[in-house]
Amino acid sequence: MSSDSRSLVGVFVLVFAVTVGAVVVGSIGLDMVGEQPEVEEDHWNLDAVAPEGAETGGEIAMDSFEAENTVVVHVPPSVPAGGGIAMPIEDDTDLDEASVGSIGGAERDISPLASTLAENGHEVVFYQDEFEDGPLDETLAEADGFISTGVGMLSGEETDAVEEFADSGGRVVLTANPGSAGPATDVGSSFGLYADFGYVYDMAENDHNYLSVFVEPADGSPLTDGVDRAVFRGAAPVGASDGSGTFETSDSAQISTTRETGSYTVAATSGDVALVGDSSFMSPENAKRADNNVLVGNVADYLVTGGPVTMDLDDDDEPEPGPAPPGDPDDDVDVEPIQP
Repeated sequence: MSSDSRSLVGVFVLVFAVTVGAVVVGSIGLDMVGEQPEVEEDHWNLDAVAPEGAETGGEIAMDSFEAENTVVVHVPPSVPAGGGIAMPIEDDTDLDEASVGSIGGAERDISPLASTLAENGHEVVFYQDEFEDGPLDETLAEADGFISTGVGMLSGEETDAVEEFADSGGRVVLTANPGSAGPATDVGSSFGLYADFGYVYDMAENDHNYLSVFVEPADGSPLTDGVDRAVFRGAAPVGASDGSGTFETSDSAQISTTRETGSYTVAATSGDVALVGDSSFMSPENAKRADNNVLVGNVADYLVTGGPVTMDLDDDDEPEPGPAPPGDPDDDVDVEPIQP
């Protein structure tokens, strides 16, 4: 073998030996490190950190067996319920599956309640304003219950009519959506009820949206019977100086005006009047979230189980008789002769 061949063979053997040695040393080093622990990645899983949503289902039913009653439903036309501020809430519910009755119109947002009342033999009278339906006091004189999802649209005379109706034994439910604190307080103040400014939200416990807060009974009331928790989508804080809170949020809720964390009252009652800081729980999309179906049924029962209504129209409210029509010229008229 020539010297050049021997040199090439020597170089090959040297390179091979170095390569094998590096592989062996690397393997020994890896064995010394040991088995690596698994890295927890749950925090990257959105399903693991998203708040638990509410279950959907349940039928809306009434427990009372009252004879036919009349409930006046005040839903102003062409405005959001309550005339409140726009809330950034989205819902992916299929309206074709969620709706009750006809989609569209001012009555849609309260159709589950209206349908429940009608199915149980009660009369539902929708009222918009005095220009469309006449004076409210005349309508309430024939009613047993009144509910408004737009207190901000009530005129001064209509507000007085609602107060007189409640004083006369009629049941009243007012909803104070965010943005309607002033008008709601104007109506409710006579009964010790008021609404605060701002809205309540909850970043920790909610129904898939920080504005969709869970609320629980705060005190025993006909409205809370059978309700473990309900969902309010954009609720205004309310209170009672002469009454009691009926629903409140969890301790993790916050209020938009101060960002302060705590439990907030979102529904209260005083006598025959209830003030609720949300109307969306009665809409077709939300009426069966959590125990909202039970709450809607409780509202229906509440409206028809008041005492006898003794609301009388004042004499000033009675229409004045107009001028008598002229007599028929063919009618016989006794005319006394003029004495000379």
